[in-house]
Amino acid sequence: MTHRWNRWVAGASAIAAAALLAACSSASSGSSSASTSASSSGSSGVAKAQSMISQLEATTSAYPVPTASISSVSRLKGKTFYYIPLVQFIPGFVVTAATMKTALAAVGANLQVCNGQAQPSAISACIGQATGAGAAGIILDSIPEGMAANSISAANAKGIPVIIADQIAPSGTSNTDLLTYVPGVVNQPTQIAWWIIANSGGKGNLVIAEEADSPSSIQYVQSSLAIYKQYCPGCTVTVKQITATMTSSEIASATSANILAHPDATYYYTEFEDSLQPAIQGIQQSNKPTINLAVAGASTDSLGLLAKGSGPVRASVAVDQAYAGFALTDEILRLATKSSPVTEDFPSRLFDSSNIGTIQVTSAAQASGAWFGDSSYTSDFEKLWGVG
Repeated sequence: MTHRWNRWVAGASAIAAAALLAACSSASSGSSSASTSASSSGSSGVAKAQSMISQLEATTSAYPVPTASISSVSRLKGKTFYYIPLVQFIPGFVVTAATMKTALAAVGANLQVCNGQAQPSAISACIGQATGAGAAGIILDSIPEGMAANSISAANAKGIPVIIADQIAPSGTSNTDLLTYVPGVVNQPTQIAWWIIANSGGKGNLVIAEEADSPSSIQYVQSSLAIYKQYCPGCTVTVKQITATMTSSEIASATSANILAHPDATYYYTEFEDSLQPAIQGIQQSNKPTINLAVAGASTDSLGLLAKGSGPVRASVAVDQAYAGFALTDEILRLATKSSPVTEDFPSRLFDSSNIGTIQVTSAAQASGAWFGDSSYTSDFEKLWGVG
C-alpha cells in the first residue's frame, strides 16, 4: 500500500513530469484497413480486459506463502521488532500492525509500533529509537529510503536489518540480509486500467491523478499506461499530478480543474484513497456527477461508498493487509536469522458493483482478511517458523 504524505516531497516531480497518453485515437486515418485493424484490436482488448477482471475480482484461491523454512527462529524469543508506517492511523497500516503483532507473538517476539507522521524527522526518530533499543529488526512501510537514508544506514551499521515495504527498489538495488525491499501490490493502477477498458467497452476517456511524491507511485501509474496503449486504441488517457504540498482543498480544486479541462472525460482515477474525499469534492465542484471515479489502496471508505452506489465511486482495489502483516513478519524473521530474503507477494482484490455485495464492508472484515478469502495462510507461515 502506497500513500501520499502531507509534508515531504521526494523530488520525484522533477523525475517524471505529467505525462499525456492519447492512445491511438479512434478517428479514421483515411484507410479502411487501418480502421478495421484498430476496431479488431479494440475488440480483442475488451475481451482481454473482461478476462482479467474475472481474475482480479475473485477471492484468493492460493496464498503466495513462501516454501523455504526458517531455522533458529527460537533465538528471537523475547526480542522486539519495530514497525514504522508512514502514518500509523491509516486503516491499512492499522491492520498490518495488528496481524504482525499476532504473527510475532506466535514465535514469542514483540512488536513496537512507531508513527512516522509523514515527516522525515519523525521517521528518523523512530528508527533511532529502534536502533538505540537494540531492535531485532525494523519494518518501514510506504517510506522511501530517501526520507531516512542516514538513519537506515546507522541501524544497518549496528547489525539491525531493515525492510522497506510498499516501495519499489531503486534500479540496481539487491536485497540483502540487512536491507530488503518488499514492493507490495505494485499493479493497482494496472488493475484499474483493465476495469476501465472493460467497463467502457474500449472507449474510456480517462484522467489519472498521479501522486508525484514518490518514485514508486509514479512508476505504478507509468507502468499502467502500456495497458491502455496496447489493449485500448479507443481510449484517451491524460495524466495529471498531485503533490505532497497540496492541501485537501487544493486537491479538490485540481480535480475540478482537471475535469473541466477535459470535458469529455468519463473516468477519473485518483491514485490512492488518501485523496478520495478531496477528489469527490472536486467532482462535485465540476458539476460532472456522471463521471466514474476509481481509487486504489481501498479501505471501508471507498468500498462503503461503492456499496451504497449513491456517489461517483465505481471501482476500488484493496490490498490484503492482514496477509501483509504475516508476510512482512516472515521476511523480517528471515533477515534477523540471516536465512536470506525471499519474494513476498500480497494478495489484492478489485471491487465494483458486480462483487461488492459479496463482502461485509466493515473494519472487522478488513482486519480478518475476509474480503480476500480466509486465514488458512497463518498456519502455513507458522510451520515455516517451526511453531505450527
